[in-house]
Amino acid sequence: MGRTAVSLRFARPRSVLRYYPRAVLARRAALLPEGTTVPRLEGEIRQVRTEVAHLARYRDACGFPDDGCLPVTYPHVLAMPLHIALLTQPAFVVRLMGLVHVDNDIEWRRPLPAGRDYQLRCWLEGHEETDRGQEFLLFTELLDDAGVAWVERCRLLARRKASGTQTSRAARATLKAPKAPAGVQVESMCFVADHAAARRYGRVSGDLNPIHLADISARWYGFDRAVAHGMWSMARSLAGLGPALTRDPCRIPVEFKLPLFLPSTVRLEHWRDAGGWAFVLRDDASSRPHLAGRVERD
Repeated sequence: MGRTAVSLRFARPRSVLRYYPRAVLARRAALLPEGTTVPRLEGEIRQVRTEVAHLARYRDACGFPDDGCLPVTYPHVLAMPLHIALLTQPAFVVRLMGLVHVDNDIEWRRPLPAGRDYQLRCWLEGHEETDRGQEFLLFTELLDDAGVAWVERCRLLARRKASGTQTSRAARATLKAPKAPAGVQVESMCFVADHAAARRYGRVSGDLNPIHLADISARWYGFDRAVAHGMWSMARSLAGLGPALTRDPCRIPVEFKLPLFLPSTVRLEHWRDAGGWAFVLRDDASSRPHLAGRVERD
């Protein structure tokens, strides 16, 4: 595993705001220099207590009902200060604001009652060279008294300039999304992604990346308009599927496809298949996919 370059230990969560000046203003590389990699970075928060008001704001921002338990994506928000703390360490030399969250995988082992204390662990080590750039895996665990109850793997991409062939191949892959087999009933619902929703989610999640907050700040990073948070799109989609699907243990792999520009009307399609449910979030007018995922059960 290599030496531990960074090991952060906190008794309680710290405010994510203390790390954002470093994330936005620090001069960092777009990619790791050739011949280098990321040493192990790890962190822990020994006690995380969910606050009633914060949880209510999160449910409101994402559409989850109050069922007495944490929504399946909520631990990601609890871990956000630790994520930012690790990714702004000098040992992680890649620019945080240039990273793209390309997929997310959650393993939900048992319900997590609201109002209890939990523990968080996060770690990242190494990278993978791919056609589209350098990929980093950020792992998070939420623990209760019985051990690990929730696990997340985030894949983060530092993009490199690609040739015309590579760009075309990546574009085709991005546009691919599953379709329901013939004869399978597909259910759908529409909702609006707008700037107000992005700001609500940004405040409650601590994800204050400028690409999400306003059109003018999104242009600083090469986007024509503000872009919805990927984890909001994932959470809003899972809320749209209904709490019954994620109440019991499950695994939820999701691929983020095309950026969801604000404002947009999107259509959530979902259907049952062998072993679980598939879902795709599409632009309602063009049907271009924004994310595709599954809720899998053993």
